[in-house]
Amino acid sequence: MHRNLEILLEIQALELKLRELDADIAALPKHLVLVEGRLQDAQQAVERAKAAEAGGHSERRQVDREIEALRAKVEKIRAHSGDVKTNQEYRALLDEIAFAEAQIAKHEERLLEIMESADGLAGQVKEAEAALAEQRAEVAAEAQTLHDSTGVKRTERKKLTTARDKLRGQADELWLRRFDRVLRMRGHALAAIDREACSGCRVRQRPQFLQEMLGDPERLFICESCGRILYLETDQVPSPQ
Repeated sequence: MHRNLEILLEIQALELKLRELDADIAALPKHLVLVEGRLQDAQQAVERAKAAEAGGHSERRQVDREIEALRAKVEKIRAHSGDVKTNQEYRALLDEIAFAEAQIAKHEERLLEIMESADGLAGQVKEAEAALAEQRAEVAAEAQTLHDSTGVKRTERKKLTTARDKLRGQADELWLRRFDRVLRMRGHALAAIDREACSGCRVRQRPQFLQEMLGDPERLFICESCGRILYLETDQVPSPQ
C-alpha cells in the first residue's frame, strides 16, 4: 500500500475518533440536564408535603378562630339572658346556646383530627426532604463523574489532534486536499475495494479500473460514483514475484 494511503487511513481513523469525542463533549450539557431533571420529582414531593403541612396549620388556625367566635357568642347570649321577659324568649336563648355548643363540639373534634394528622404530615415532610437530600447527593456524584469523564475526553482529544496534525504534515498535499473535501461531504474519505465494489457506496468498479489499481499502487484512484479515495486491502495486492 502506498505510504500516502497508509497516512490517510491513520488520519481518517483519528478523525472518526475525534468526531466521537466531540459528540460526547458537546452532549455534556444535555446529559447534565437529564441527570439534574431527576431532582424534579423529589423536589415536587417536598413541595406537596410542605403544602399539606401548611394546609393543616391553616385549617387549625381557622378552626381555633371559629371556636373562639362561638364561645364568645355563647358568653354574649348568657350575659343577656337576664333581659328576657318571656319563657318563649328564654327557650330561644337556650336553643341558640345549645346549637353554638354543638358547633363548638364539632369544631373541637375536627381540631383533634388536625392535631393527630399534624405529626404524620411533619413526618412526611422530613421523609421527603431526606429523599431529596439523598437524590441531590446522587445527582452531584453523577454530574461530577460526567465532568471528570469529559475532562478525560478533552485531554484525549488534544493528544489525538496533535497526532493527526503530525500525520497531515507527512501526507501529499494533493491527496490531502481530496481527502479533506470528501471527508466533509461523505463522513469517510477512503473506502476499500470489497468484492470489486467501492465499500463506501457499493458501486461495482470496472475490471480495467481494478487492474490499473493492482498495477499502479502509486496512483490516486477515485470512485467515480461517490468520489472516495479507493484502496486495496493488503491481502488483495499480489505479492512481488
